[in-house]
Amino acid sequence: MDLSKTRVHSILVIDDDMDDYELVAEAVKDIDPAIRVSYFSSFEQIEKATSNSFDLVFLDINMPKHDGFHWLKGIREMGNQELPVVMFTNSMSPTHISRAYNEGANLYFSKPENYPGLLEGLKQIIEMDWSDPLLITQKYNQQGHYSTFQLS
Repeated sequence: MDLSKTRVHSILVIDDDMDDYELVAEAVKDIDPAIRVSYFSSFEQIEKATSNSFDLVFLDINMPKHDGFHWLKGIREMGNQELPVVMFTNSMSPTHISRAYNEGANLYFSKPENYPGLLEGLKQIIEMDWSDPLLITQKYNQQGHYSTFQLS
């Protein structure tokens, strides 16, 4: 697939761990150097999420002070209903997975344990057709049972 034609030109990573951001940024650069990757770690930065244009958000759940669900709620309450949000976390808790989708996440991606897994996962996610994020969400919801993104 020609990545220059993908809808994703900018990605926002929201995580308390700068190392995770740096890994994502490096992997995205390996996939397509033209994609801009930004980083937020403080909830006070959320207003910038509306003033900047991001095509895709990767959001960690387990963060101090404001967890990913708090961030997700803030993003959605600010009118960003069409902004694709991928929960990007170490948690594989069925409760977290269900809650993420129910509160407006479009996809749930467990952080891979190695760089090749991260690279391939990000590549597949970036290549998805994000023109209608709800169609992606529906693909991972089978009769009220939510599933996580898995490498294919």
